[in-house]
Amino acid sequence: MKSTKEEIQTIKTLLKDFRTAKYHKRLQIVLFRLMGKSYKEIIDLLDCNQTTIWRNVKKYEEFGLDSLLQETRGGRNHAYMTV
Repeated sequence: MKSTKEEIQTIKTLLKDFRTAKYHKRLQIVLFRLMGKSYKEIIDLLDCNQTTIWRNVKKYEEFGLDSLLQETRGGRNHAYMTV
């Protein structure tokens, strides 16, 4: 994964911002990959799955930094009964 100093610095800045706290793991995954760490090292450091790492890195490569800061909403829609 190719990186620039600006990308790394931007992610480090976001990690310090309390408003992006819920996205820290995603940001850390991408930061470590940009710094050249292997999947195995990231798994050991962050205690996450290889699929999680792959998914976040792919999302970053395709859509950029903003894709990591979007809240994902998934799951089943609730069905409501009408009377």
